[in-house]
Amino acid sequence: MTSRVHRRVPALVLLGAVTLLAAGSFWLVQLSQQSAVKTTPQSDRTEPDYFVENFTYSKVDANGRVEYVIEGAKMTHYPADKRSVINKPVVRNFSPSRPPTTVRAETANINGDHTELKLIDNVILERAQTRGDEPLTITSDYMLVLPKKDIVKTDRHVDIRVGSMRMSGTGMLANNATRQLTLESRVNGIFQPPKKP
Repeated sequence: MTSRVHRRVPALVLLGAVTLLAAGSFWLVQLSQQSAVKTTPQSDRTEPDYFVENFTYSKVDANGRVEYVIEGAKMTHYPADKRSVINKPVVRNFSPSRPPTTVRAETANINGDHTELKLIDNVILERAQTRGDEPLTITSDYMLVLPKKDIVKTDRHVDIRVGSMRMSGTGMLANNATRQLTLESRVNGIFQPPKKP
């Protein structure tokens, strides 16, 4: 009887040691995986790290004057490439030397240093009537806004309305600073004669 017990004791000790070793190995694997997740650099993350709803972002110059404002229903930031995606964006310039302009769309993608805003779907650019300038409206499905240069451009089809004039074309460059608008190709226009008094 005692010989059987003596034979079982080493086997039970060995089984217990193997079980502890397996449990310890599993714990070390779990710990290393959690550590790897915690130390993953933000630049390698593909999911967003924060979002803001119903926001207003103002860019001011060195003298504290507002240059432009970006508003939106929601902004989601992605740390991998530092870009932001905005739902229902509205971009307004506030330069005292330039006509006030507003651009709105369904979506916008903004690069990390805020030098490029890519507006997508139902894009509408509006410039209010100012002294010597008729009101301007431009529509397209894509526009690239360069806020520091006060330039809006696209390689897509655009429809333009300036007062009673209607134009369309493919490819456009609108420089709000110089008040110049250029169409690249497939240009069509309708000019209404001035109304007689």
